[in-house]
Amino acid sequence: MKEKLEFLLKNKGLTATSLARLLEIQPSGLSHILSGRNKPSFDLVVKILKAFPDLNPDWLLLDSEEIFRTEAAATTTRQDEYRNVAPVSPSLPFETSQNIEPTEPKKIEEKDFAPIFSTPKSAGKQVSRIIVLYADRTFESFTEF
Repeated sequence: MKEKLEFLLKNKGLTATSLARLLEIQPSGLSHILSGRNKPSFDLVVKILKAFPDLNPDWLLLDSEEIFRTEAAATTTRQDEYRNVAPVSPSLPFETSQNIEPTEPKKIEEKDFAPIFSTPKSAGKQVSRIIVLYADRTFESFTEF
């Protein structure tokens, strides 16, 4: 991510301070990321994508070769698509007065994850990267496993 931020600074003609101001973060926070001391949070990644709608999220997160989006994708953001959607009615379509007894959670075992993490042999595809998103809005990317 450090290299991608450096590329973004150079490509957009920004300084680290001006990028921090644009993203509404502390310059020291950006400095820590650029020095390799810290990893960017998920919130920061979202701020970068909102600040630069022409940036390809697949490049930023998944190392896609296309750095910028196509013209059509860059002109329409998801916020624009949902801006004119009518608000959802607060009424619920079902009865909520029932007493529902809590149930004991099912114990999850390692074998339960096997179908998720195994790649079908018939597909001929191999996993190249796994991204883990944490509740504290940070993430890790694994390419060697």
